[in-house]
Amino acid sequence: MRVKTFYGWTENGMDRKVNEFLEYASIEVVDIKFATPVFFYSAMVIYKEVV
Repeated sequence: MRVKTFYGWTENGMDRKVNEFLEYASIEVVDIKFATPVFFYSAMVIYKEVV
């Protein structure tokens, strides 16, 4: 299992980064964790590489 962490100053910016990763990576998503600290948005994608 692997993880990839994303952050963005806006919700749309973070969404774009996560969606681009999911679209072009050969992975199986296990889980996505989401947090909104005070000044930015963040997400951690937990995944398995598909061979």
